[in-house]
Amino acid sequence: MHALTHPDVAERTWPAMGGYASVQIRGGSDGDVDRAVAMFGEAERALSRFSPDSELCRLNAAGGAPFVASPLLYDAVTQATAWARSTHGIFDPTVLDALERAGYDRTFDAVTARGAAPAASPLAGAWRGISLDASRREVTLPRGVRIDLGGIGKGFTVDRAARALGTGADALVVASGDIYASGGGPDGDGWLVGVQHPSRPDEDIALLSVRDRGVATSGRVRRRWTAGGREMHHIIDPRTGTSAEGRLLTVTVVAASATEADVLAKTAFVLGLDGAAAALEQHGAAGIAVTRDGATVLLGRLEEYLA
Repeated sequence: MHALTHPDVAERTWPAMGGYASVQIRGGSDGDVDRAVAMFGEAERALSRFSPDSELCRLNAAGGAPFVASPLLYDAVTQATAWARSTHGIFDPTVLDALERAGYDRTFDAVTARGAAPAASPLAGAWRGISLDASRREVTLPRGVRIDLGGIGKGFTVDRAARALGTGADALVVASGDIYASGGGPDGDGWLVGVQHPSRPDEDIALLSVRDRGVATSGRVRRRWTAGGREMHHIIDPRTGTSAEGRLLTVTVVAASATEADVLAKTAFVLGLDGAAAALEQHGAAGIAVTRDGATVLLGRLEEYLA
């Protein structure tokens, strides 16, 4: 998935969150862009599981003791647990151990093939045991439980950066495919977002026009590796404790925020076509799915966003 650029819009792109982030602002200034960029730096220092001195890593190492979190981390964990509850645990932030067993135990560029595939082992819904004390801004994880905020962290940071640009900003904020589009865009009728074909990245399967909405894609195409001759990827199905299987290659979702789009794209991917449409409808979202045999399926009222 990619945003289309426009010559009359100020733009900056930089490495961030395991990929690239970008900001486009119509009528903005370098100071506006700097504020958005700063949000990503703060998020990486707080939410990365690959930086041993990040706040998230310190929380995961707390051994079940109460951890006084920054407002940023506390908000991110609060949203993650709320989405776990809303999706009945299909989105589960406590998948870190399962991710590492599957082989995603280092930055993706360093992931290599594994000798054996992990045995399927359903997760126990440990997210229910996460304790949040807003008055003290304390997060307490169940002993032995660690969390990962990788995917939702990108959407969360995109939304946060978009808010930093101010109410009424005409801007597009992107982080590794998670997008929030605010305002009418360069031509006043929405920002254009291309949904890439999962097997042919130079080809779009749809062109979306979005304003004041988040967009995100999840799938098995980019972050994948092999273990014991079996293809693995980074989206864990909590019902099995290993990489989600099924007919889908990718799911792209349009929702009220980038955070919501990210969570629902993963949820729809895990549920598969049989459950994806109902999950998106429940949250007032829409999407487009691509199956392994190349079929394209519209979910919800996606036609409202087709350019």
